[in-house]
Amino acid sequence: MGFKERFPRWITLVLAIVQLVLTAAIAGLEFGSVYYDVAHGTIWVGFWAAIIFFYTFLMMFIITCCCRGRCCATYILILNVLSALVAAVIIYFDVYFQNNLCQCYLGTDLCCALRGISSFNSDYGTIAKNCTPVTVNGYQTVIDQCSSYPPTSKTPLLKGQLACAAAMIVTCGLYVLAYTFACLGICFGH
Repeated sequence: MGFKERFPRWITLVLAIVQLVLTAAIAGLEFGSVYYDVAHGTIWVGFWAAIIFFYTFLMMFIITCCCRGRCCATYILILNVLSALVAAVIIYFDVYFQNNLCQCYLGTDLCCALRGISSFNSDYGTIAKNCTPVTVNGYQTVIDQCSSYPPTSKTPLLKGQLACAAAMIVTCGLYVLAYTFACLGICFGH
């Protein structure tokens, strides 16, 4: 019995569908997080991770219908390991930002000026007033108001994204397990 027979299509199909749903959820939760505050408590990890996840689940769909050999399965194994590592990075940043909602990596001027998407339409006067440079201890700086009004509405979105990233690690691990069983000759119902 060859590798194709030991590695059934239904396993890759189910895992691909789950990875598709998780990828959409991770990107959607990142969009929601950015909607509440563009600069604080984010490094946009959901967006750049979704690119890798997209490629992984797309290749999972391809192995389900077309390329059934060990070579393709090994390539997708590497993609799943990479996706699991990226999901671990999402977990790291989500845990970090849950405890540091006002963390911003864009510099003081941009961090002060950038808020939620809705503030872009209506809050120019307040942004200009709050983000005017002031002199503190002889240095000119901008004081970010985030510590006074942290974007706590992001917390449930970060927790949801963390859960989706953990589920992504599980699906990647299940693929690795199925691949290992198929390589060792353990049959799935044959």
